[in-house]
Amino acid sequence: MAASFNVSPTRAPNTRKHIESYIDYESRAGDLTSDSAFHSSQDGRRKRMDAINVQAKKRKVLPSDLNDSLSGWVPLRDDNTGLHDDLDNSDDRGENENAGAKRKRYISSDEPMRLWRPLAELFLDELLRHEAAPASPTCACCGMDWASSLRKFRCKDCGVFVQCHACWTGKFWSATALCKLDFVFQLGHGGFPCPRPAPAVREIVVMDFPVIHTVKFRYCGCDISDHANNLQQLLRNGWYPATTVDPGTCATIGTLRTFRLQNAVGNLTVHDLVRIMERSTDATRVNAIPDRYKAFGRMSRQFAFLKRLQRAGRAHDERGALGTKGGECAVLCWACPQEGMNLPEGWRDVSPEFQFLYMLIVAMDANFHMRHRLRANERDDPPLGDGWAYMVEEAPYHEHLRSYVGEEDVSTCVAFQALLQKDTRSTTGLRSSGVGGVVCARHESVRPQGVGDLQKGERYSNMDYIVLSAVLGILALFLAISYDIACQWRIYFPTRMEKVPERLRLDLTKMTVLFALPVWHAAAHERSCQAQNSLTYTKGVGRTDGEGIERTWSRFNTLGWASREMGRGARGDAIDDRLDHHNWEKNISLGTALPHKLVVAIEERDRQIAGFQQVDGSLDDDLRSEWQAMVDAWVADRDQPNPYRKTSTTNTIWISGVSETTIRRQLAKEELEEVAAVTPGKKLHSTSMSAFLVMGMQLENQQARIRRELRQRPLLLVDQTERISQMRRAFFVKLAKFRRLQAVYMPGAVEELMEEDDGRDSELPAPEAEDVLLYLPSGLPAGRRAGCSGRLLEREARLREGQLSDGIAKLRRALLSRTHLWDWKDLRVRGQREGTRSAVLSQRIENNIQDIAKKYRSSREALIALRGEENCGEWKVLRDDDIRGDQMEEVDMGARRRLGRVGSTTRERYRSKVAGRKEGRGQRAKKQMSWIWTSGGGPGEDEEELREAVRIEWSRAQARRDRWTEEVMLLREEMKRVLRFLHSRAIWWEQRLVVEREVREDVRAGLRAYAARQASMARAIARRFRSMWDTAASEVVRAALEDEQFVDITTGEEEGREIREEPGDIDFL
Repeated sequence: MAASFNVSPTRAPNTRKHIESYIDYESRAGDLTSDSAFHSSQDGRRKRMDAINVQAKKRKVLPSDLNDSLSGWVPLRDDNTGLHDDLDNSDDRGENENAGAKRKRYISSDEPMRLWRPLAELFLDELLRHEAAPASPTCACCGMDWASSLRKFRCKDCGVFVQCHACWTGKFWSATALCKLDFVFQLGHGGFPCPRPAPAVREIVVMDFPVIHTVKFRYCGCDISDHANNLQQLLRNGWYPATTVDPGTCATIGTLRTFRLQNAVGNLTVHDLVRIMERSTDATRVNAIPDRYKAFGRMSRQFAFLKRLQRAGRAHDERGALGTKGGECAVLCWACPQEGMNLPEGWRDVSPEFQFLYMLIVAMDANFHMRHRLRANERDDPPLGDGWAYMVEEAPYHEHLRSYVGEEDVSTCVAFQALLQKDTRSTTGLRSSGVGGVVCARHESVRPQGVGDLQKGERYSNMDYIVLSAVLGILALFLAISYDIACQWRIYFPTRMEKVPERLRLDLTKMTVLFALPVWHAAAHERSCQAQNSLTYTKGVGRTDGEGIERTWSRFNTLGWASREMGRGARGDAIDDRLDHHNWEKNISLGTALPHKLVVAIEERDRQIAGFQQVDGSLDDDLRSEWQAMVDAWVADRDQPNPYRKTSTTNTIWISGVSETTIRRQLAKEELEEVAAVTPGKKLHSTSMSAFLVMGMQLENQQARIRRELRQRPLLLVDQTERISQMRRAFFVKLAKFRRLQAVYMPGAVEELMEEDDGRDSELPAPEAEDVLLYLPSGLPAGRRAGCSGRLLEREARLREGQLSDGIAKLRRALLSRTHLWDWKDLRVRGQREGTRSAVLSQRIENNIQDIAKKYRSSREALIALRGEENCGEWKVLRDDDIRGDQMEEVDMGARRRLGRVGSTTRERYRSKVAGRKEGRGQRAKKQMSWIWTSGGGPGEDEEELREAVRIEWSRAQARRDRWTEEVMLLREEMKRVLRFLHSRAIWWEQRLVVEREVREDVRAGLRAYAARQASMARAIARRFRSMWDTAASEVVRAALEDEQFVDITTGEEEGREIREEPGDIDFL
């Protein structure tokens, strides 16, 4: 099979550098083109045809063309060192009896973590040893041979640990520790006797939730322990020692596992757990309970670190735990593109329009709740596995920061809080003022080495290093970074990148970096900055809102109070462990979050396509081509004019049709022509027919002004009463003249007035000026219009059309004025005094808009009465939701909020539910551009402001359509990536069934068993996800509604019972 390659340079958006995009146009049978050449022999009997200029036809390489088992699968298809001999237990036995004397210092008590670090691998091996079957061939209780036993059991609750008994006092049962009954527990035999036990009987405190036990025990000295040292015997018994030298305190593995989960899910601290166990042991405090707060803190920290190593497969690696590289212990996001894990073969060769499917999108921000105080008595206790998980490695990070003394930048946007305070935050008494972090913007998983301390505010030097560490090693063609001050941070980013270590620098010749503002934070920036940098208009990101980092911080803030007073190492390990659980929960929730997001995206995509077609259908082809060219130019180079913002400063308002003034002039001209053509001697009235109609319409306007004055709340009631009286007198003076003319032009109106007077109660007062019925031709019943001239009816109809045209123009002008006022208020108004003035002005404009709308509606009713509704199709019904100007918020914000809420925790969902009720169904009622802006076929060349308003809304509608279409494609590709990741992870664990490390056979068996369990778990999750996703979108909605757990896509509110997420096993992968 032949193939040709076309190298086409494409300009990278947001940068002045160029990259080479290699696109493979593959040829298949029947895809060749050639010319034919004919050759004849000299005698002319034979002819030969040769194919020359043979070339392969070029075709696009679609994602479905890639060599991948999932390429053709469509998820949710559309259907709609040594041991020390020091002996010291002072740290675990309570206070020294000689409190007044200076005690002797021991390294085992002063720096126990220093002794533990070289033994981390031993602890890890012993933990994994429990994964295999016991080496003893007989049952510990009955002595039955394991080979003859049909079923084998192991109790996780009691295991090899002996519980306390209760003693009978003669009157009642009293809880008594076994050590007081001279019971001695034998290690190495599950509590059963040892033929050759160690002679010394020791005492140890065992923390087994929810009770703290004091137990007497002996070490094993026979061959069954296989010469295991004391630490190994404790670990093999399921007791985790608090110290490495003559331990006096242990905690059961189950207790440590329970605390780790409660700490991650419920923010339970070591202090709280130890106090709970103390109350459970003896709530009366009659008996002394040993204080094991510090000991349990060390054990839980070590245990969590070992579980991260275990889950990352470090015990299976021939390099061992000490050979761990930066970020290797972090839980990776299953749905983000990971080279060699979840990307299809040949993904780099897809056509340019599909390359966004393999873009990495990250969000970064700072969290100032995670402050860390300086402690005068703090010991040098670095984190366990510095830089191995989510925190950046300290030494190179601090070395990088030493080269920065200060920073200067010039803000060209509205100063955001982070930009204002990045160098001014108070740091007195603080080791760090907060942390900076990077998450994948679409799935909210924290990136490996994506968190670092901030010494003084949100400085660029810190954030540059953190984000570059977080994306270290990625091989994507495109990288999108969302940051709430991206408009300023991006300016000198390539220059600042030269100052970071070379291993962290991005190769901008092979990767395009896009910078954008998060959707909700963008509202704090200038309008021009929003349109230029918002994710809404960034091609290829779908409907990513960029606010995932904020949702992550909201769950993470509770750790800030607990970790504020911790030591440096303990705090770093606590952050790593909390983020470890967070990432696992985010991954395991993808099974339900992705299909629910896809259902929302499909529904909103179809709605936006229909909305764009509605706006686009009213435009001329030339105008559409001009605006499309403007959008394409801006996407290629953002220095070009922005199609999503205004560029003109004119105030011309486009008027659909002919104005009322113009019609008056036309009617006056026509009447002059009629007078010139009248038969000599015929008497004409001094007031023309059109002047009579205009007088009646002026009376209507006076009535509207009186009603408006009555609605206002004056400071002095006397002044308002006087004004209204004067307006009413002026009305009646003009009404008298109008009635005289009415008798001439409208005899039927006189009859109607007489009947009205006869039917009125004489004891009631006469109607006020604003309530008087004028009886213009349109106001008369159909039977009374017979006496009116046909020309009178037609001329009123033409004047009503002028009123409608003027009403639309005035309405547009008022809506634009309201938008300008809002912009001016956001920029200039500060304080209560100015705010009150602007509020009064805003209310005045709102009242004007309502008055214009009322006049339009009454004029339309009059026109319908004169011509019939079938002849008034040009003038549409003006509803309240049609009165919209420049969109302050994208019309799909409701769907974007629902998309961000999917997969949140119960507490977050509750907040979202309250917010959804505040939004109400009005959010759903938002539609595309109102017809009042496009009525008449589109703006002309001289109607600049309206032309821009329509162009902006057309561009926005197209962007919404494209982003939601991208969102559907991205979600389906992410589902495929999740399945590929789980498949590749299962293979990765199966490869570790062959243990390359030199370890004992029982440890080797545990390593193999753990690897097999992890591989099986990965495949089980993949099967479950595939079964959930291999269905139609409508079936997902139906199943979710039956389970009463689905977010209503029409309102954004949850229906049915509250959803509670049960915590899963965090030992996976």
